[in-house]
Amino acid sequence: MSLPTLLPRRRLAHSLVALALAVSPLACAATGSPGAKGPPGAEGRAAVVEVRDVDFSGSLFTIVRDGKPSPQRAGLLIGVVRRQLAHAAARFHAGQEERGVASVLGALYLVRPGEGRAEMIDAVGERALAGAIERLSPRGDEGRVRALLELQAAALPSGSRARAEVDEHLAALDRWMKDTRTGGPLEQLGAEQRAAVARALIDSRPESLERAAAATAAWIDRAIEFNIEYRQGGKRPERDEAVEAARALESGGATMAALFLRYGDAKGALEQIDRTSARRVVPPGLYERLKAAATDDDAASWQALAGAFAHHDTQERDAETGIAQDLLDGAIWGTALEAYRRDPQSYDSATLLSQVMIRLGMSEATPLVLAGALGDRPSPGALGSALGLVLSALSVEASSDDFEAARRTYSAAAPLLVLADRAARGGAALDPSGAQVRSLMASLELRAGNLTAALPLLRAATAAEPTVNGLTVLAMAERQAGEHQAALEDVRRALGAPDARSAPLEVIQAHLLAFELHRDAGTQDRAKESLDAALAAALDARQRARDPSAKARVERLLARVLDGYGDEKGAVRAFERASDLVAAEPPQLGAAMLDAVGRALVRRDLPSARRALKRALEGNASEEDLVYGGLWVLLLERTLGQATDGTAGRALEGSVGRPSWTGRLASWANGRISDADLGKLAQSAAQRVEAQFYIAMARKAAGDAGADERLRAVSKSPVIDLLEVHLAREMLAPELRLDVPRNARLP
Repeated sequence: MSLPTLLPRRRLAHSLVALALAVSPLACAATGSPGAKGPPGAEGRAAVVEVRDVDFSGSLFTIVRDGKPSPQRAGLLIGVVRRQLAHAAARFHAGQEERGVASVLGALYLVRPGEGRAEMIDAVGERALAGAIERLSPRGDEGRVRALLELQAAALPSGSRARAEVDEHLAALDRWMKDTRTGGPLEQLGAEQRAAVARALIDSRPESLERAAAATAAWIDRAIEFNIEYRQGGKRPERDEAVEAARALESGGATMAALFLRYGDAKGALEQIDRTSARRVVPPGLYERLKAAATDDDAASWQALAGAFAHHDTQERDAETGIAQDLLDGAIWGTALEAYRRDPQSYDSATLLSQVMIRLGMSEATPLVLAGALGDRPSPGALGSALGLVLSALSVEASSDDFEAARRTYSAAAPLLVLADRAARGGAALDPSGAQVRSLMASLELRAGNLTAALPLLRAATAAEPTVNGLTVLAMAERQAGEHQAALEDVRRALGAPDARSAPLEVIQAHLLAFELHRDAGTQDRAKESLDAALAAALDARQRARDPSAKARVERLLARVLDGYGDEKGAVRAFERASDLVAAEPPQLGAAMLDAVGRALVRRDLPSARRALKRALEGNASEEDLVYGGLWVLLLERTLGQATDGTAGRALEGSVGRPSWTGRLASWANGRISDADLGKLAQSAAQRVEAQFYIAMARKAAGDAGADERLRAVSKSPVIDLLEVHLAREMLAPELRLDVPRNARLP
């Protein structure tokens, strides 16, 4: 379970401005012919360029920046697609299914008609496709599932058992699609259109695109006829048929355009619209932008077209009649890519493309895209915006613990950080700053257990921007590295940082860290000085806090301070006040509960632990928080040899059997997973440390004399933001009984 971390999350709005897509009147006819059959991605062979992770950012940037065909580009594209699919496979393996699907789509979106090659799908890529199929199948996404199955089949040896199984799945899918094409004529055409378009988004063969265009035209044709019949006859139509007609008339024109724009083909979109009924239903504003991109084919026209779709993406759409989200995403990708390729120095185009690449699991090249657009002398505003996008990319990777992707992205950001450092030396104020990017990357390295990489990042960040929080985190890292004096010096610097007056909670935490450092070193007088300072700061902050959330955070810190004095009753009362303040806010209630139960675990205070956990259950704290709280109460019961009262079981029962990490912890607590299996199931550094902690605690409860040494190893872990590391350290810390200052007015 992690302590609160400092991972800035920034949701950046699209920077391109355009008019919203409008709806226009209707009526005309359509034609189209289905294409030939065959697996996508098998249009020829080319010399493969092996792209390593260390090369991925630059190689992906090369592919994105220039789409001109050449034998060299074809070989590099194969290598980039392979590597991106390998990243997708790793994300599926780590349980990050949504990110895995997005990454598979990112790989396939790099491929344009005529560029598909059989070599793009190797054994690892085939596993990535299987993961995407497994995720998309329950959604009824038959079009994309069929395209992925065909790709998977093409990657497997003919005559193999695996190939036969995929072929069986394809046949079963075809039967299912045929059996489920029910309803009226328009509903059936709509279902066929959706499947064909979804398939064409990732099947880059021309015949797949032609089939989807024909299905879209037929669907629009029937909707027009339906509308005429209704107007002339006046008979109330079936609701489902009416909804399908409305969808075709409202979004059919934009759908036809988006289908071709997914591949950056404005001319093809315009030709198809002009010769079909789509011309009657295409929004006028979109048509004009499409025509400009098809004829002028310059940066400005593509930017306007990309901006129109990007703007549409930010608007609330009718779920029944609006353009499908996957199609809209494809159109934004295709138009943003063309706008960028026409003018790589356009910051608006680079920004939009970067946002889409982050969404598609390809963050690694975005710093290079942005740096190329900024040039050597960017404005502080533009440079700050670019750094904000880097923070956004790192935060996305942080949310899925994809540390390798974060490292690749950070490495690619080196040119931006050079610009940021130069601007800072010149006195420019950047928001965010290069120091914030380094701080975020340092926090990721700490979460990954890479103390060696985190320390220089923290030192560089705090040298540029000394803050209470940044210097306190640096001191925590140096303590784990065994640099006791350096840690104390950084706490001293933290307390004198420029933001000390405006960051009271961080100041309390710095004093508490100084107390722990002195306590563990055996300097009791210095420990008391630091604890007294923490108490004074906490009582002052308590008087100044106004909203319930801020008051609750102060009470939690005050509880830690009082616990340092050995005032157990005062600490419990402070935690209970904190819980009262946030009783209606489950996230904060869960955090208060974890603090309270963690303290009780260390102090062997079972009644307080149970009360705090019961309040969290009654207040609907998150499932994750309840699992950790339940684990700690259960371990405390076992340590004390007390029969359970059922509270811990209630907290754990909803997670038992789930594939998540907390689900596995709950299953371990219930005896369904052994100690050895729990260790094997831990995939990240943080999970491995947690597994070590819980196994050590279980052995301690069973009377194992070696359990404390196991806890000592946990306490020295470089994953410093884990509550388990803090708990292990506190359990092993020397006990102090310090007098509360006589003039302190405790609540």
